[in-house]
Amino acid sequence: MSSPVSLEAFDELTSGVYSRNSLLALVKDWNLFRIFCFEKQVNVLPASTTAVRQFIEHEAKTRKFSTLKRYTVTISLVHRLLASHDPIANSQVRLLIAKYRLDKNGDAKQATSFTLEHLNELDECLSKEHCPKNIRDLAIYFLMFECVLKRSELKALTIGQVDSMESYLHVNVQQHSYRLSERGTFVLRQWLSISGGASDWPLFRAIDRHGNINHSAMDDSSIYRVLRNAGTLIQYPAVFSGQSTRIGGAQHLAKTGHKPKEIQEFGRWLSPAMPYQYIGNRQKAETKSKSLNQSGLGNNASCE
Repeated sequence: MSSPVSLEAFDELTSGVYSRNSLLALVKDWNLFRIFCFEKQVNVLPASTTAVRQFIEHEAKTRKFSTLKRYTVTISLVHRLLASHDPIANSQVRLLIAKYRLDKNGDAKQATSFTLEHLNELDECLSKEHCPKNIRDLAIYFLMFECVLKRSELKALTIGQVDSMESYLHVNVQQHSYRLSERGTFVLRQWLSISGGASDWPLFRAIDRHGNINHSAMDDSSIYRVLRNAGTLIQYPAVFSGQSTRIGGAQHLAKTGHKPKEIQEFGRWLSPAMPYQYIGNRQKAETKSKSLNQSGLGNNASCE
């Protein structure tokens, strides 16, 4: 771990419990800390309390508190998994983190929530012009909201993961099956009828400027643009990100009477920390996140 660490090495170290995006964050954070220790000519593992404090102070000049907190989770996780003394447990480090929590209070802003009202507004707007792009984008909005999908999950969906049961379509994600609403079913059926393809084809595919549907899956940037475009089409423009539909979906489930544990299971979160944060209970979110970190499976990608 004192040399440049690969994605595969971190995956092995953590017994394969993290998603690719989470591993990417872990690798990036650890390598940043490793480089800092190398430049200071101090041990990276086991790291001293002084090295960790200096690293946090250095990064605090340009980083938000959430990022600093993430760094400490990564450093702590690696040390504990390798049975080394955890420098983050030191009282001086903990006091430093508490100081930055107060100093940087309010610097973190949650992504804009994508609500059912937004979805209905987009439905009305995009249904006016019957073209492949409008149908595809609307189907994306419905699936991301109703199935609380991540961008990576949407990109990986295949036609074979969609089943027709009775009068509704069901979308299978991991071990979960999500029944779409009547309107969501109608829109997705429209997209399937014009896009076609075999069961192993990507469900959502790229469309060129002439309206031709390609065989290749949409990439991350294409999905990002679809979400950003949604914010320009509604009456009161907003900036939506890849987390917006998951936040909105979690909040909608809470409004309809679902408990945090049920929301966690529905959204496939490893921990209830993110659902608690999304539905507005930040204190409970921090408690749950801390509990997960202390178990040895804490994640700087916040269990997304």
